[in-house]
Order: sequence, then structure tokens, then C-alpha cells
Amino acid sequence: MNTIIPTHYVHTRATAFFDKTNVPAALLSHHNTKAGVYGRLSVMRGAVKYFGFPDADSTTPDLELVIEAGCFGISPPEKWHRIELLTEDTYFNIDFFAEPTAQLSGKGFGQVVNTHKES
Repeated sequence: MNTIIPTHYVHTRATAFFDKTNVPAALLSHHNTKAGVYGRLSVMRGAVKYFGFPDADSTTPDLELVIEAGCFGISPPEKWHRIELLTEDTYFNIDFFAEPTAQLSGKGFGQVVNTHKES
């Protein structure tokens, strides 16, 4: 996941810090970032495993990456993925960056993340 966020993209939102007690179920299941949105997952403590999938229906990952404390991983726009917390003390958050002209709709987390498959 050597993805680089384009320099003209703007920071649009940051999540709270999550651990095993408050991580949203949506992050642990198949989801993607919306068109024109990059997600940057930063691990403060412990480790997170990122599973990337080639499409909405795939169950076999095409990418697996362990993100350890002090590191981050970037998920590109519309990349289907899920995460798994690898340690009891994992603590992380996610920052979202969008194309300045991106038309983001929805509220809260739903503004930058799709948790359902398009029909």
C-alpha cells in the first residue's frame, strides 16, 4: 500500500481514537472510501491489519498489510477493505482527505465511507 495522497487534496475529517471497545463495526467489515477520498489510518499503539479487496464482492484479499504503532497506511478512493485489530491495546484513528471539488454527501462517517454495495 504505497499509495500517496495527492498534495492538492484537503483534510476533510478525522475520526475519534478507537480501541477494541469502541471501533465501529463498519471498519471491521467490507467497506470502501468514496470516490475522491483517501483514508489515512494512523496507529498510536498496538497494530492493525488491513485487508484490501479487488471489488465489492470479493472475499479473498489482494492485499494484506500490518500497520504497527507509529506507522500509518493509506487506502485509496473506492478501494474495498476491512481492518482487524491485532492486539488488545490497539489504539488508532483515521483522517480523510478529499479532492477539493469532491461532492461529499451523507453525515458523519457516512460522508467519506461506503458500507454497502451499490446495486
